[in-house]
Amino acid sequence: MQDSPYTSRDYFHRDLSWLLFNKRVIQEAKDEKNPLIERLRFLAIASNNADEFFMIRVPGIQSLARMSGEKVDSRTGWTQEEILEKLFAIQTENVSEQYTLYQSLLSDLAKMGYETVAYQELSDTAKEKMTAYFQEMILPSLTPIALDAYHAFPKIVEKKAHLLVRVKDGDREERAIIPLPALFPRYIQVEGMKQVILIEDLIEQHLAQLFVGWKIVHSFVFRITYDKDLAFEEDTEENLFIQMEEYIQERSKGLPSRLEISELQDRQSVDIAFLTHMLELKDRDIYSIPGPLDLTYLFSYLEELSKEGIDAVFPVFRPYVNQQWLGTKLYETLDKQDVLIQHPYDSYESVVSFIETAARDPHTIAIKQTLYRMAKNSRIVEALKSAARAGKQVTALVELKARFDEENNLHWVQELEEAGCYVTYGLMHLKTHSKATLVVKKNGNQLQQYVHIGTGNYNESTARIYTDFSLFSSHTSYVEDVTAFFNYLSGYRERPDYQKIAVSPEGIRQMLIEKISATADYYEKTKTGSIFFKMNSLTDRVIIQSLYEASQKGVPIHLLIRGACCLRPGIPDKSETIEVKSIVGRFLEHSRVYSFVTDHEEYWLSSADAMTRNMMLRVEIAAPIEEAKAKQKMADIVQIYQKDDYKSYYLQNDGTYQRKVSTSFFSAQATFVANAIEQQAIQPKKYPESQENRPTWVKRIRHLWKK
Repeated sequence: MQDSPYTSRDYFHRDLSWLLFNKRVIQEAKDEKNPLIERLRFLAIASNNADEFFMIRVPGIQSLARMSGEKVDSRTGWTQEEILEKLFAIQTENVSEQYTLYQSLLSDLAKMGYETVAYQELSDTAKEKMTAYFQEMILPSLTPIALDAYHAFPKIVEKKAHLLVRVKDGDREERAIIPLPALFPRYIQVEGMKQVILIEDLIEQHLAQLFVGWKIVHSFVFRITYDKDLAFEEDTEENLFIQMEEYIQERSKGLPSRLEISELQDRQSVDIAFLTHMLELKDRDIYSIPGPLDLTYLFSYLEELSKEGIDAVFPVFRPYVNQQWLGTKLYETLDKQDVLIQHPYDSYESVVSFIETAARDPHTIAIKQTLYRMAKNSRIVEALKSAARAGKQVTALVELKARFDEENNLHWVQELEEAGCYVTYGLMHLKTHSKATLVVKKNGNQLQQYVHIGTGNYNESTARIYTDFSLFSSHTSYVEDVTAFFNYLSGYRERPDYQKIAVSPEGIRQMLIEKISATADYYEKTKTGSIFFKMNSLTDRVIIQSLYEASQKGVPIHLLIRGACCLRPGIPDKSETIEVKSIVGRFLEHSRVYSFVTDHEEYWLSSADAMTRNMMLRVEIAAPIEEAKAKQKMADIVQIYQKDDYKSYYLQNDGTYQRKVSTSFFSAQATFVANAIEQQAIQPKKYPESQENRPTWVKRIRHLWKK
């Protein structure tokens, strides 16, 4: 077994593994088959990912290090301080690679006529223009904050770039902080989008106009991230809505978790020591950035560039729209068979239409739905409100504790209640992460019920870029299970004994362990069978141990884990038959699928990753796919994922990920896109552009991946 920088035992550390996922995101910017603008966008995504990581995951490790610095982590054999040092080393390497790519891609962009330049590189005419802009627009919005005995150290705004300036008047030296103006873009157009400079550069070149009479000794840019994972303690005596409003305010008081500084600064300088002391951080919490801090500015910059008509983005993709999966036709289809939909390749319009059609249908008497993260302008929520106003009974189970969506969800709760919906918040101390909808219709003296169970949120915006599955059904066993599920969450009843679905806490973990064990027993007898899991993260130790035991019996196990994976493949006599790979591409791999092959094939879709929190601390749903047509569709999808050798990164025994030398250049995502376009080409005309163009798009995409 190889030595590993990510563990000394049989399990990788979750957070170190996650950093390697973000490294894979960064490495997508290397792929020359990705268009230039998209490659830069991957770098922005990686910065955004890292921000959340330092707000949510790192503070917990820092807290453990403060409380029990010498206590050894049971999975890796390291102390918390050692983990933080290793985390620092990996993130430093990630940042170095990220900014090397950033500079290289900016050079490529400059060759296309779009430059990001330093102020000193501007022509004299351009400098005069920028100086005038600074004096007229920026200078009035700046507020230097002195740092001395008469001015308390300010609360630094999280994730916003600031300047620290040291000034001198004779023998007297002082410091001041200047927040970059919040309502200005980070980039300032010099000659339209053809030439831009960063706002911090422009401000630094004109500091003398802010500190009149003082000499500018030194200045640099810095940025702070805070702990946003403060524990939420539910009070059974107080309304949860009010508690969440208070919690959002309290969360702003988190401790600093990371300090980013311009790379040219000496980490041992008195200014860095001053900031470190005031923020109560250690050297392993300080990151020197070899370029502009916070590459998330690229999101808005690239959006503006795209308006310039640059042909350096992914081709426009329209999902497959099956007319039988829309409106009343969808319900007519469900009266005959189940429907399995793969997003974003199959249009999410089917899910929205499922709700909107039910809201309009006079035969609908009730709609029940779980809501975790909704779009800003949610058509689904609007449909629920419309249904309630029409006299239908609408029950919405809204998860108020959805991290970073608390305020958005509080807003929707008020909207839903005002429209006449019954709103519930689920179970005490558990997050409801399930994705389920129940529609009840009455035709004469007969009731007809329909369910939707998904792997992704009811969010039309993210559905365009997240891969997920939707299962629709009217089968009695499904609707009875989902009916019992909603009654269990919204009222008072004992935990249901479900016929088909599995529900966490506990239920999904128990189901998975039983299925893994049964597959292992079958393989031991027949030497045939296999296991395939697809999910975002695999961290649950109980499930990992079960997979190890199955591997010891020889079961071929294929794991497609996008993010953190604590399972260690390739351990002699323990995990030698386990293959772990990660796919990173144009779409975010978000769906969860659990497959077991013995003398028959089983496919389950779920809202839950195999993480302890999802297994034991959340309300999740897993549902089997049983109808032959839907089952075959899932089998084909799994086969395509397993065949991917171009966008796949393979986890090695030492914890690193490697890409194989691809001979086929086969990409699962590109294949799904091409298949969707082919299917749309034989549909009745839906979009204004000509059908004749569609096969050309298929050829273009396939050609792209064969280059």
